[in-house]
Amino acid sequence: MSRVETILRARSTRIALAVALLSTGAIGFAPYVFNDVSTQAAVNAPIIRLTAAADGTVAALPADGEYFAKPTSIHLLDLSQDTGEVAELRARAEIALAQIDLAKRQLDELTAQEVRLGRRAAVFSNATTARLAEDQSAASAALAGCRAERAEMQASLARARQLSEQGFMAAAGVEKATAVLAAKDSECSGLGAKIQSIGIARGAAQSGVFLGDSYNDAPYAVQQADRVVLQRQAIEKMLTDANAEYTQTQLRLKDAQARANYVAPAGTLVWAATASSGTSIRAGEPVVDLVDCRRRFVQVALPERKAEVIHAGAPAKIRMIGADQWMEGKVLAITGAAGRRQEGLLAASTYSLPEAREIIVDVALPEQLPGKVDAARKCDVGRLAEVRFSRSL
Repeated sequence: MSRVETILRARSTRIALAVALLSTGAIGFAPYVFNDVSTQAAVNAPIIRLTAAADGTVAALPADGEYFAKPTSIHLLDLSQDTGEVAELRARAEIALAQIDLAKRQLDELTAQEVRLGRRAAVFSNATTARLAEDQSAASAALAGCRAERAEMQASLARARQLSEQGFMAAAGVEKATAVLAAKDSECSGLGAKIQSIGIARGAAQSGVFLGDSYNDAPYAVQQADRVVLQRQAIEKMLTDANAEYTQTQLRLKDAQARANYVAPAGTLVWAATASSGTSIRAGEPVVDLVDCRRRFVQVALPERKAEVIHAGAPAKIRMIGADQWMEGKVLAITGAAGRRQEGLLAASTYSLPEAREIIVDVALPEQLPGKVDAARKCDVGRLAEVRFSRSL
């Protein structure tokens, strides 16, 4: 015992103990000498707020705190088939389908009518052309007969003149024969003109133009076929418009149904459901909040005089209270003491004392691998931390 007391009372022992105590104190205070240190810091992360894309019923939502290590589809809404946007789109699609069906039936009827009118027009054209051909043949035969009679009358006129010269016939007989020949010449000329007229009408008929009055150059069947063409054009336009309306409505309906789901990115976590499953909801109302664990950051409160020392992009060291591991971070933004703090889309409240005229420094945390996150800790959002900024900055 005396030996131990001797060692403890020795001058070297007391000096070693004092040096050890001083070293321990220096080590403990060294970070505060070479760094700006703040324990008034908390982990935060942005909120992804999902809203209803249309009127509907809230679907069965994932539980609060559920973590998505890989992209996962979340069914947000059960869209109503009777009310809201989906019902309106379905009604418009049904109307468009009815118009399409009606237009197709009308086009089929017009096609059948066009066939019937085409046949009638062909029969009329053939019959008219054949009749004109017969008329032309008859007129040609009549012209041939007329010419034969005229030749006979010319011969009779020549004999009458000869007899008149010989004194066997009066001059009146010669004049009568001359008048009869002139009449026959006129008749033959009329028949020739008639043949030419029939030929012109026949050529026009073969081209589809039937000469008559100035208002009816085509048969009734052809005129009706022209009206059918105009009707067909109007119905085809209606069919095109109805097809376009149906296609657009189907695309909008598909889009509305797609917006009833959301693919949550890997590294997100269900923070809170803002609507109850099974309840009715209007378009634009919030359904569920996700926290984006990929973009975690620490909000640090520092005296306002530090605003000129710390700048964006500067490195910082972060340690969760109670943990031993230090993490490397980077300053994202600096908000002055009088600056407005938007906390509506942040998972945690700003951990600061505004009355102390403190600035808020946002420090980005290193991104975690989605598969190695402890979901039970909720990405450490809201957890307090210690942050050090090097004074060599």
